[in-house]
Amino acid sequence: MAIFKAPRTTTAQRMGLVLEESEIVFDVDEKVFYGGNGVSPGGFLVGSGVGENVETFVLSGADLSNKFVTLLKEPSFPSRVTLIPDGGIPQRNGIDFDIIGDLVSWDGKGLDGNFLEENDILTIQY
Repeated sequence: MAIFKAPRTTTAQRMGLVLEESEIVFDVDEKVFYGGNGVSPGGFLVGSGVGENVETFVLSGADLSNKFVTLLKEPSFPSRVTLIPDGGIPQRNGIDFDIIGDLVSWDGKGLDGNFLEENDILTIQY
């Protein structure tokens, strides 16, 4: 049996690289794997050294009034949180919603207003 160990790199080092197609590195700062396509500086996310969390919320009137939902735990990498309304497209972190600790807030963001309704379903991955 053979064991493959991906080369290890820091985020700063990785961002200066253009990884070749099929090349994989492990980012020791973020604890995730990045792959190459021969074009993108720093590569693209291909996997994680930690488990992925997925939570589904059925929005209540209180959620809509508060303009946030509370995750079971604080995301390790808030910039990588994705939010997808049922039947919709992925929303953009920092534009459509914000991560504040374990809260996913849309107050003053793209999801604020008449976009979300009671009983809408949000799927949040982090």
